[in-house]
Amino acid sequence: MKLKYITLFTITLFLALSSHNAFGVNSINWTLGGSPLNSLPFPTVTPSSGNLLQNPISVLVDATDENNFTTNGIIDTIDVLVSSVGYPDVITYTLTETGINTGLFTGTNFVFLVDNNKFQTTDTVDVIINSDPERGCYPDDTITQLDSTSVGAGDGVLIFSNTDLGGVGLVLTETGENTCKFIGKLKFTTTDSTDEITGTLKVSPGDILTVFDPIIFSFTNAQIIPTVDGKGSIQSNTDDNQNTAEVSAIYNGLSAGLHMADDPGGSGSGGPINRPGLVLNFLGSLLGGSSQSVPPTLGLDENQRRIVDGGFSFNHNSVDVEQFYTHYPLITTPVGQNNTIKLKIYEDKGINNIAHVGLSYGLGKGETFNEGRATIEYDKTFDGKESVTLFDPKHVLGGVNVTSTITNCSTNNNAQCLEVTFDHIFREPLEYNMIATNIWNFERNGWQNYFNNGIQIVGESMNPPEKYSGIYRGHPFHLTESGKNTAIDGDGNNWTFDKIWNRDYIKPVNVDSDILNPEKISAIEQLGFKYSDGQEIFGYARMDHRFEDTKNQEQVEAQTIMDNLCPGCQKEPFEKINDIFSYNMPTRHSKLNNPETVNQMNHEDQKAREFLKQYFEKIYPGKIYD
Repeated sequence: MKLKYITLFTITLFLALSSHNAFGVNSINWTLGGSPLNSLPFPTVTPSSGNLLQNPISVLVDATDENNFTTNGIIDTIDVLVSSVGYPDVITYTLTETGINTGLFTGTNFVFLVDNNKFQTTDTVDVIINSDPERGCYPDDTITQLDSTSVGAGDGVLIFSNTDLGGVGLVLTETGENTCKFIGKLKFTTTDSTDEITGTLKVSPGDILTVFDPIIFSFTNAQIIPTVDGKGSIQSNTDDNQNTAEVSAIYNGLSAGLHMADDPGGSGSGGPINRPGLVLNFLGSLLGGSSQSVPPTLGLDENQRRIVDGGFSFNHNSVDVEQFYTHYPLITTPVGQNNTIKLKIYEDKGINNIAHVGLSYGLGKGETFNEGRATIEYDKTFDGKESVTLFDPKHVLGGVNVTSTITNCSTNNNAQCLEVTFDHIFREPLEYNMIATNIWNFERNGWQNYFNNGIQIVGESMNPPEKYSGIYRGHPFHLTESGKNTAIDGDGNNWTFDKIWNRDYIKPVNVDSDILNPEKISAIEQLGFKYSDGQEIFGYARMDHRFEDTKNQEQVEAQTIMDNLCPGCQKEPFEKINDIFSYNMPTRHSKLNNPETVNQMNHEDQKAREFLKQYFEKIYPGKIYD
């Protein structure tokens, strides 16, 4: 890759400015084997420089003018920032004072990486060589090996570490007849000895690794993470222009740059030392090398070590996922807005071993994945065919779209994750807020995670009211949902749902025989009432909550009428109580003493009885007796 970054004029100006000493720091330099690299405009190194089989590269900072370092009687440390053009990450490289009060700081090793070759001690790495005839790879219809063990032909690779400079030789096996692609597995141990039979190299945290290819005499650098003081690495690019610095070290305003050039050809190979045919591919046995199948994870491995950062996110609000329940602060989203959930999934046998990813919404306390109100499920077959299944009986979701891609699991390791993205809207609010995921691999080894408080959907539903049909006391009814647990039928009756739909209590009508007079029934209906509207005719029982509402309303109306009739009655005390007068009531004559009235009453009574008999015979034929 040819990169053009800055002009010589700019570099010269930068160096002139950075030479100013404002912090008690005299100089900062890159070193090779302990000696400063001072060539101008920038010292030149290659990606293989500083490997364990050659002189180490480091940084030297002269801070002898800083009194805190030269008088405090201790060995201090300082942090140098190392950056690389084309890569966003800035590396902190910790240097240690060479002795008490010397004011000189340096490290042990700093190397440059062609790829992001940083591994944990629990990782397994595929060492891959894409070979050619110079290794004797011809179409011979056989599967061959490259063997650099102590009993091999020495045509494979050797890997060294700071902890074991004797290294380990690997056996690389061709992936198939005439493929010329060879793969071997490299493992690490921090307790046992290096074992070439299993391809295991003894390492310590922060160790620099060197992969040596004796056939073309090439070196490739790597590092064990987490890093330690004095050891560091950074991924870098190369450039033909010697007037550019691809890697820079900065401390307290002073900077030292390095020009990264391509490696020269190897011994007799005619190719670059860091040849592209060698690949260190992270496999991800982040489970202590166990062959036991473990489920995919959004956060922690089976040993409770974090492997995925930000494994769950909703609308860019990410969280590190715990083993089972993960606290997720309640997030509110409105009905109709597009939402995005992203899941980063790690699978120890590779992302192609992930078979199923499920997402479930609206779980209540104590409920499990399958009890969610709406579920989206993403599936992938052995041959890579993808499908999406939606379980959404209440039409809660809309505009569902699911995509997947490959991403890094974390900045602290080289693991690869499958990132599955769910895009959709919510069409209506949910009663509960908890979210669950259900993920398994092709061995049907799965795991569920739950996120609470979860997501709250607010706003009016975009869906029409639900309708229900049923039979109540032998009659069909059609209900329209009017609330969370309420509905109304075609006659205006209210219903409440409590495991089943029940019609709300209706006060029975106490039939007065006089009201059954056809003329009076007609008069009532002329007023706009149906005869069945007992509550409009007779009112409500005292225990009915509507009785109190009606009473209060009529009390207000009566008060208004009283105020109109006598505005002062409610404001002035009644002072003339002694002026009350009385009069004699007129003589009362009872009509019951009149024989004609009594006869008329008896006649009307007989008519009413006959009417009732005829009326009920129409309603209950054959069931009315004298």
